[in-house]
Amino acid sequence: MGKNVSLNKIAVLALLSFLAITLITFFKSALELEDAEQAYYSQWLRWGYDDQPPFYTWLQYGFNTIFGVGKISFSILRGILFAGTLLMLYRYSKLRIKDADTSKLAVLALALIPVYIDFTFRRLSHTSLLCLSVVASYYCIQLLMQRKSISNYLLLGFVVGVGLLSKYNYAFFLVTFALGFLWDKDLRAIVFNPKMLFTILLSCLLVAPHVYWLLGPDGFQSFLASSIEEKIGIEEVESEFSFMPILIYWKALFALLFPILLVVGIGYFSKFIGFNKQKLHWFSKMFLVQFIVLGLFFLVFQSQKVETRWLLPLFIPFVVLLIETLSFKNKATLLSVGYWVFIAVIGVQTIRTPIEKILNIPSSVHFGFEPIANKLNKNYDEYQWVLPNVTYAGNVRLLHPERTIISADDYSLRTLEFKHKKEVKITINLSEVKQTTPVDSLIGFGKEKENLYFCTD
Repeated sequence: MGKNVSLNKIAVLALLSFLAITLITFFKSALELEDAEQAYYSQWLRWGYDDQPPFYTWLQYGFNTIFGVGKISFSILRGILFAGTLLMLYRYSKLRIKDADTSKLAVLALALIPVYIDFTFRRLSHTSLLCLSVVASYYCIQLLMQRKSISNYLLLGFVVGVGLLSKYNYAFFLVTFALGFLWDKDLRAIVFNPKMLFTILLSCLLVAPHVYWLLGPDGFQSFLASSIEEKIGIEEVESEFSFMPILIYWKALFALLFPILLVVGIGYFSKFIGFNKQKLHWFSKMFLVQFIVLGLFFLVFQSQKVETRWLLPLFIPFVVLLIETLSFKNKATLLSVGYWVFIAVIGVQTIRTPIEKILNIPSSVHFGFEPIANKLNKNYDEYQWVLPNVTYAGNVRLLHPERTIISADDYSLRTLEFKHKKEVKITINLSEVKQTTPVDSLIGFGKEKENLYFCTD
């Protein structure tokens, strides 16, 4: 009975999270950056989309087909992934921690990870899918520890394929797994089982078309490399080798875990929390390897930028490892408090957007794109609309889903052919207009007060 109640509470949290994410949609006048990207890219089914793998956009394409191109379609998918991660983490925690109450604490602890409860709750797309994929990967490994069946190996192969098609950062998990099995005999028993061929074959079949698209003759891999360099802040090497990236990495990791570490520290000194003696098992070895792999990556490439949201999917399963190492006094009270804290955090996230609007706190989601869409529809209905970036293009498509919208920064679009006699191109930077005089303009648009110029061919 206790286990059923425990599961029901986690299910309630998952449902409340899903409903809250969906509700937030109605308070927004415009789409978040990630949703705008999906509104734009989900116009087509491609093997790849600029610097991201295609699986999330494929899912969004399906949701748009069912629910239509609207804000609700984007929030439903994100809500399902957020709720799914809660449920998957709980299932994994239950496999490792036999006590039902203690295993539930792993899920409740997520409320103490700011980047998860904020960015993933409100706006992230591919990262949300990656969170679910990585947690599911550890879940599959734990299943294989208990039973090395063909079905479990196929499940792992499917999850690996989905992970690679979700976000390229999933490769860090695979590197960690590869190094981990060299260290741990239990992982070697999984990898050197002949049934592992089912995992490898299925995952390769799933990702092969995208890999061909990425490495094929169109040269998309060069654009991906440029995007990665820009995101992690690689500078042209003019100075000597520096260990500063390690400090930047540790700072981001500390920001990711600080609230949890603070609560554990307070609980320990208050004698409500203790530490269990732990053996060095496969899961703890994976944590150590993951920590080292990411550090070496940022060090070798001299990264000047590390975002906490990049680290989140790769470290979120290790919340279970933390809970394993702790012992708790008066768990019933702790669970009750944690449960209501999680609900309170969800509530705050839900009312945050309308409160920002009431208090006139600047936010891009409060500036609708109707002025642009109305001007285009009224004066340039017979033209092909070309917007300056995917944020603009996605928001305009939300208002005119019947039209094909083009974004000027979509480099992967070049393989597609669009037949149109004339086009109107909107640019933010007037210096980009060459040999053309703008025929129209929109001055001081949006939060950033950008000046938009309309040019026709």
